[in-house]
Amino acid sequence: MNIYSGEQARNWIIVDSSQAGEVRITAVQPSERPRIGDVCVLNVNDLPTFTDALQSFERQTGCPLNGSECVIAIGGATSGEALPVARSRWTITRPGLQAVFGRPVTVINDVAARAWAIRSGTASLGAVRGYGQPSLEKPGRMLMLMIDEGLGACCIDIDRDRQVRMLETEAGHTDFSPSDENQQRLATALRGNAPQLSWEAVLARSSNEPEIVAALPHLSDSERAGLLAGIAGRLCVNLIMAYGAWSGVILTGCRAPRLLSDSGRRAFEAQFATKRTFSRLIMATPVWSLAQREPVLTGAAEILAHHYAAASIKPAMAAMRR
Repeated sequence: MNIYSGEQARNWIIVDSSQAGEVRITAVQPSERPRIGDVCVLNVNDLPTFTDALQSFERQTGCPLNGSECVIAIGGATSGEALPVARSRWTITRPGLQAVFGRPVTVINDVAARAWAIRSGTASLGAVRGYGQPSLEKPGRMLMLMIDEGLGACCIDIDRDRQVRMLETEAGHTDFSPSDENQQRLATALRGNAPQLSWEAVLARSSNEPEIVAALPHLSDSERAGLLAGIAGRLCVNLIMAYGAWSGVILTGCRAPRLLSDSGRRAFEAQFATKRTFSRLIMATPVWSLAQREPVLTGAAEILAHHYAAASIKPAMAAMRR
């Protein structure tokens, strides 16, 4: 769908509602290379509904909502008409958002937004293993894995025509299964009375948390950190095979650098060297660490920029054919 046909687009309204306790909103000028400016930060507890947050932004900035293009990033799945906003008491609906903006609104998972932010060229990338740089221009498939307050994964698919698709997943909520005695002790302690334990419940933790220390008293803090890093490496390998993400893995989130300390990096790398089916492909898969400024807002803006660039190309191609 060409969202720009027939009229000049107004400001783009970009919303990040993925963080606990706050919603972040900014207005961006339509551009093939948008830049995030001033951000309006609103306290979730001060606002009864998501619509109140949008209207508060409109009053504070004077930027009209109706007629503007909008992308909203949320934590969690974006399927369906009614979407609960994670880490808040809010639920948003697509018809309700369309009534506010006067047009359909794009709702995207926050990890997929971070993946789109690669397009902006503003990220700082470091090699964890292998060579090269991630690219949205080369055909292939990559994995973005965010390890933060939660754990999220997105599959980045680029086809032969360089069409980019960010495939949202909820891989962090799949069941974790221990593979050795230490992991079994850790799983037993963290699962408690729950029927199952997710990868997120294991990896969105620090090695010095009391529960983890109590479960593994015979290990030093460095050894516990290595254990978690090895688990992260095993998840990466599993998702590489599940998604066919042979072009690389991009690690992001505040906990990822902590996992990749000296001992952690060795434990992480060991998972790629473990003999298994497709070992050669796995060993050849590069991994990068990624640091981004305003990654969710930047990525959400890049979604609209991607459509904006495509809409600009079509009239030029039509003129050339004439």
